[in-house]
Amino acid sequence: MSPALRPITAFGVLIALLLAASLVAMLWSDRDGRLQSAQRQSLALATGGERLLRAELATLERALRGVASHGREYRRQSPEQASSLLATSLRVLLERHGDIAAVTVVDDDGAPLSGGRGDPTLRHWTLPQHRVLTGELYVGGLEAVPDGGLVLRTAVPLQPGEWLLARLHLALFERVVGSLDTGDRGLVSVASRHGQLLAHSLDPAAMERSLARPPHLPLASLLADSGGDGIRRVAALNAPRDYPLVVFAGLPYDEIMASWRTHLAVAIGIYLLYLGGFAYLFHNVHRGARRQARLAEALRTGAAELALAHRVGKVGTWSIDGEGRLLNWSALTRRMLALPLRQASLQVFYDHVHAQDRAALQAQVAGALDTGRAVSALFRLRLHDGSHRWLSVQGDRVRRRTPQPRVTGVVTDITERVRSQARVQQAERQFRLVFDRNPAPVWIFDAATLRFLEVNQAAIERYGYSRGEFLAMGLPDIRPQDSHEEILRTLEDVRHGRDASARVHMHRRRDGRRFEVVAHLAWLEFDGRASGLLLAEDVSQRLAYERDLAWRASHHPGTGLLMVQALAERLDSRADPYTVIHVQLRGLQLVTDTLGREAGEEVLQAVVARLGALGLRYGLLAYQPAEDFVLAVTATHEAERALRAVRDTVSEPVRGRDSFHQLEPRIGVAVCPDDGSRADQVLGHAAKAAHAARENGVVVLRFDQALARRHAERLQLAGRIHLAIERNEFELHFQPIRHAASGAPALLEALLRWPQPGGGYIPPADFIQLCEDTGQIIALGRWVIQAAARAGQVLAANGWAGLPVAVNVSAMQLFNTDLAGDFVRAAAACGLPPGALQMELTESSLMRNPAQAMQVLERMNANGFAVALDDFGTGFSSMSYLQHLPLDALKIDRAFVADVERNPRNAAICRALLSLGHGMGLVVVAEGVETQGQLDWLVAHGCDQVQGYLLGRPRPLAELLASLGPA
Repeated sequence: MSPALRPITAFGVLIALLLAASLVAMLWSDRDGRLQSAQRQSLALATGGERLLRAELATLERALRGVASHGREYRRQSPEQASSLLATSLRVLLERHGDIAAVTVVDDDGAPLSGGRGDPTLRHWTLPQHRVLTGELYVGGLEAVPDGGLVLRTAVPLQPGEWLLARLHLALFERVVGSLDTGDRGLVSVASRHGQLLAHSLDPAAMERSLARPPHLPLASLLADSGGDGIRRVAALNAPRDYPLVVFAGLPYDEIMASWRTHLAVAIGIYLLYLGGFAYLFHNVHRGARRQARLAEALRTGAAELALAHRVGKVGTWSIDGEGRLLNWSALTRRMLALPLRQASLQVFYDHVHAQDRAALQAQVAGALDTGRAVSALFRLRLHDGSHRWLSVQGDRVRRRTPQPRVTGVVTDITERVRSQARVQQAERQFRLVFDRNPAPVWIFDAATLRFLEVNQAAIERYGYSRGEFLAMGLPDIRPQDSHEEILRTLEDVRHGRDASARVHMHRRRDGRRFEVVAHLAWLEFDGRASGLLLAEDVSQRLAYERDLAWRASHHPGTGLLMVQALAERLDSRADPYTVIHVQLRGLQLVTDTLGREAGEEVLQAVVARLGALGLRYGLLAYQPAEDFVLAVTATHEAERALRAVRDTVSEPVRGRDSFHQLEPRIGVAVCPDDGSRADQVLGHAAKAAHAARENGVVVLRFDQALARRHAERLQLAGRIHLAIERNEFELHFQPIRHAASGAPALLEALLRWPQPGGGYIPPADFIQLCEDTGQIIALGRWVIQAAARAGQVLAANGWAGLPVAVNVSAMQLFNTDLAGDFVRAAAACGLPPGALQMELTESSLMRNPAQAMQVLERMNANGFAVALDDFGTGFSSMSYLQHLPLDALKIDRAFVADVERNPRNAAICRALLSLGHGMGLVVVAEGVETQGQLDWLVAHGCDQVQGYLLGRPRPLAELLASLGPA
């Protein structure tokens, strides 16, 4: 082995050993990393499954605890009805929670106290270690059901000595493991601490199989045949001490290591490739060593030429013999220019020189030969392959003893330098073109002094400075808000590649106007000095548009106030406590409906002006169309003062264009954090308090837990109303309206009643308004119309065909349904003439939208249905509308009939209403007649019809028919 090969061989072997060690270390580290990552993924799956399972069981526990709470409340309030009410709650629970197979009330020994199967083993598993999350839900073992499936037994204490025993479908646990992404052969399972399998993501039929080794560690990871299918998995176990269930997760070892095996193959291939490359290198070096010996002689021959070339700058040499006019060049020159021969005549050489450079070169060479002048020329030489090379020649005449002149010199190939210069010039021209014609303002400035070095035309036009003025200025002159140091720091960040994303800055024009730009900075070298390039993008209009959009997204356009959602976001961004005052102004929408949009807008703006001043003083004010305002008092010590100011403000009449309007305020108050930690909770509680204030007839009401419970009871009652409508639980009672003079029945008024299973009725005042608030009044009202029509059919069958039935309708029915169509369809279905049904509605509901109400009443009149205006005199009627409405009767409210024979004021009101009704050609009906004196007074003053307990109480139709007797 030659001396040259020994170090190469030693170095190659060393590299081979180091490469092998590196590849082995890398592969081993990658394998450990993959296994650790798989263990973390398995643990994440187990933890995620355990959290999902906690959420499912927490939901189940809340449902069971809710039923248990209802059961305890039923037994406290109405023990005789508690069992039936609890059974109803259990049925509703089963309907809402499909995961519950059955629920049974049992005693401490598991004996059933209601329908269903008990559990004799209840005492053995209702222990603290089987309790979920230290709550009230206990988890037992699996149990086979008659249909061949399995259920899991759970229990919640109802009261001392009684339990709610619930049997759960295992589909709940299958849903938990099925919602986790485990891949093709990954596994997630759920088991109890008894070792019973509850769910298995790969084999749902494996629930009857017990675990081989029941877990006893809170967290564990292992590599084993974890699924019972022969597949090794990297597994994790989650078995918290406060939790009676265990979640197991495992990922297949083969899938985890599949890509690692590919890396192993690649590493082996790399190593073999290195060995092959080293062998090839060794062979070439060995062959080159032999060739080196042959080239040694040639190198010695050219040593002199190379020495001269190195002396003058590693270039080729040339010479011209003046006698023969021959051009000679060295071997280095020949190779450099790929010339075929070592010499050629000057004429042949000139033929290969570019035509534009030939004359100048000839003149220089002739001058050197004839007069001894030095040669210094640049020219292009065409080579034999047709390409051109730029050459620089330097030469001089050599003194010699012979009289024939000789010129010698050096030649340098400067083609790449010339081309580089051309590229630089072209780039400079392109840069100048892009710089000058860029539509955005662009500057180049000194990185040290920030003085402008160059500016384009767009900057001159946009900013109003001349080019000379700009070159006498610096960057801080157009960015007045940015300091010199800040600009330098930003430029330094750009230079070193640190994050210096474009930001919005304020720029100033020559006339002093300021506008917003996004400044884009770049680092460059300009004219030999460190500089920065600045491009300014005018974003004033875009940012103004975005700010306008943001304002519109958070403010009500008509009032300029915050919207409630935006108010909640601002309150959540604060850490301080605050008080929310929710103001409902009933009658605000009524002004718009009755007097027009312009009048309503004037009243609204007057209210906004009043409350806006309070918002500026005490905190934040929001508007919730169409009648609600929300004031958030951010200083807690000002809450009471703000509440008094709000109450005084909204209690004063509001001036419109031509009149004053007295609005009806209802105010709800809630406090953060006492009534909720999040703003949406506090705002919702304040709104609930305002609604409750309206229901209770008070102006101000503060939120408390009792109010929340009443609200929850209302929601529960709303759900019962929906079921009651579906199950046809409501019924109608009828009160006669008689002719005042004769006492004969004139018509029957249908009154809605809701009987309860244990006897008694839920008062209409408890559910009618709730039906209107939830919109269920539409379905319930339609049922009432149909039931009244069926009652008319029964009346006709008993000889009372001419006795109409009057039905009360709500404002929601009047404006949101086809009311006339409902009456027509109900009468036609029962074969009744149109006059068999009549409609009653209050004047307050009528005046919400008089124009639309007039259209509905005209349709009712056109179809032959009589219309009576109920509670007349208690609302805000407009005589201009009433005189045009197609009404048939007016009903005087019971408040005016009371003590009419003794109270001069009530007597005057009744006389006026009787005169008004008769003057409009309407039948006048007096309500609430309870004494003979009231009846005598009404008869004496010409009242047409009367109604009240004196003349007949509301009762079922069968009882009423019996009291009426034969027709």
